[in-house]
Amino acid sequence: MEDSSQGAAQRWDGPHLLAALAAAARWLEQHAAEVNALNVFPVPDGDTGTNMSLTLSGAIKDVAPEPSVAAVAERVKYWAMMRGRGNSGIILSQVLRGVAQGLAGHADMGAPELAAALAQASAAAYRAVLKPVEGTMLTVMREASEAATAELANPQANLLAVLAAAAHGARASVDRTPTLLKTLRDAGVVDSGGEGLFLIFEGMLRYARGETVEYHSARPAAAMAFDDIHGPDDFGYCTNFILRGSAMPYEQIRSTLAAMGQSAVIVGDEQLIKVHIHLLRPGDALNYAIDFGALEQIEIANMDVQREQLHQAARPGSAAPALETRVGVVAVAPGPGFATLFRNLHAGAIVGGGQTMNPSTEDLLAAIGELPQRDVIVLPNNGNVIMAARQTASLTDKRVEVLPTKTAPQGIAALLGFNYQADLAANVRAMSAAAGQVQTAEITTAVRDAAVDGVSVRAGQTIGLLDGDLVVAGDERLAVIDDLLERMELGEREIVTVYYGAGVADDAAETLAERVRSNYPDLEVELQNGGQPLYEYIISAE
Repeated sequence: MEDSSQGAAQRWDGPHLLAALAAAARWLEQHAAEVNALNVFPVPDGDTGTNMSLTLSGAIKDVAPEPSVAAVAERVKYWAMMRGRGNSGIILSQVLRGVAQGLAGHADMGAPELAAALAQASAAAYRAVLKPVEGTMLTVMREASEAATAELANPQANLLAVLAAAAHGARASVDRTPTLLKTLRDAGVVDSGGEGLFLIFEGMLRYARGETVEYHSARPAAAMAFDDIHGPDDFGYCTNFILRGSAMPYEQIRSTLAAMGQSAVIVGDEQLIKVHIHLLRPGDALNYAIDFGALEQIEIANMDVQREQLHQAARPGSAAPALETRVGVVAVAPGPGFATLFRNLHAGAIVGGGQTMNPSTEDLLAAIGELPQRDVIVLPNNGNVIMAARQTASLTDKRVEVLPTKTAPQGIAALLGFNYQADLAANVRAMSAAAGQVQTAEITTAVRDAAVDGVSVRAGQTIGLLDGDLVVAGDERLAVIDDLLERMELGEREIVTVYYGAGVADDAAETLAERVRSNYPDLEVELQNGGQPLYEYIISAE
């Protein structure tokens, strides 16, 4: 393979493309915390940079440097779809899907092919969003693509020039996003997803120019922690490996391995099979697989030990026994307390996730596959998980319905409306209606100064969100909570539940619950340990 600084100006083959994407992934990873900080709301859970970084790094992790750009792009597309997380990550996976469509059939890539692939990427990204909004990463992708196409008019244009034009177009587009979205303008930030896209273009351009992609930031880079990829109820040994062979009986291997454990995600073909599975005896899977080929990239993690190291406190009480139901339910839980609540309400599979730890499509697909039922309802319980959940429907032969719950309390209400004897359609109707009756308030601490929807915020103040909208900020936490509760019109409600977070002491939570009972004596007030990070309290009213 020719040196990148020479070949990049003319044409790229598959290894060049993969190396460029690896450089982009490294560049984005190191800037992820800075992208996270561009969250419109001054809350401590900005995760756009983390989601895009984990999606891109996951997309290239298991891709071999095959000769053609088409082959590399196709594999990257597949893994991006599987490992996309958060809305920004899912949109990025569609960008990479469009790139693969544009490069289909090409052995290598020059300026025209790159421009065409970027145009396809833009179109795919817009198709992925039901109601596209300008001033977002969609706009940045489109204007980067338009800049790349415009550069083709230059008779001297080569791949490097087109890539540079795309990067410059992305930068200019990002800088304009506040002029297109009032929320960005009021918050004093540019679009975070657009910034992430620019960094991807910039990383690829640095590779093409032979420049370093090592960057030293004052903020810590994003990292994939144990909690990023496993749910709170996973147990045993998380076993991952690649099986490489020739004319392997893929379907036979897949079904046999899946029967050995839980949370199986087994993908590939007759030449290469990627395995992720949870087992009590990982050696059984390895001994079986080795009869068909060579084992590579073997990783075995004891989930019980790792979780105990991460969570020193004892787990909440044991869950209720599972019911035999016609419809299975997968619920995303933002903390161990919520996980226990969902399990007690007979959710069949729990996926750890929420703010700052959005599960990937692959994580959700594994949970769906774990259930014995053919019909499955997924409760994302976070607005940033809904797109990843919806993407699972096309990746499984089960019937999957996604209830677009945006908060954990909505998910709990939905499960309270679940009828274990009813079919999929009836449960979707009943659970949707139940979730729609819930208001959710969230209390956290501002991480920076901002002005959002007419609310001025200073770093360190307590802020309150109502159904996702920032509505109140102040220096006195209890005063903010009182104001937030007044806005919930509790006179029309019957039950208030206070879920307290990981950093809140039991006695402090009980004091708050008593305050709510005293102020609203006609209401039934319940207190639950949600265990969620970052948000001191999540309060639901129904």
